Amino acid sequence: MADIEKMMKDGHKEMEKGDFKKAYSKFKKAAEEFPESAEAWFLKAETGNMASGMFGAKIGDEDIVDAYKKAIELDPENFVYYSSYGAFCISVGKYDEAEGAYKEAAELDEPNAARYLSEFAVDYYHSALARYGEIMDDPKAREPYAKKALGYMLMALEIEPEEAKKLL
Repeated sequence: MADIEKMMKDGHKEMEKGDFKKAYSKFKKAAEEFPESAEAWFLKAETGNMASGMFGAKIGDEDIVDAYKKAIELDPENFVYYSSYGAFCISVGKYDEAEGAYKEAAELDEPNAARYLSEFAVDYYHSALARYGEIMDDPKAREPYAKKALGYMLMALEIEPEEAKKLL
């Protein structure tokens, strides 16, 4: 077990230095050598996301998705894995996957469910606006995205649509 602990510690050191490419390499190796470690898979996904997004590493979205899914498979009760996966999915336009991941996080971490539901609502809506650009200037084109986002905000606030209409 000491080997995985050292590998994880080395990966964390690289993250602290801000070298997500090196951290990704460390966690990738840890996941390969210790495939039963949910944390190694999760950190492989997280650093892969950071390295590819901010630092231009050539790590495919599907590799990152697979690492998140493996972490979730190994530790299906970890709500952090679901919410992080959901955030990643939004960033790459996998909105249905993101929705499912955030809903799962909300179910697993019920006291903080509003946080996950509202995060999905806001990030989903802003991502759709950015992704679809000028077509979102048309209220009819924007409507399904706004409706879904608003529905999740109302769930987060525990307000029924009828009550929201009265409040507005």
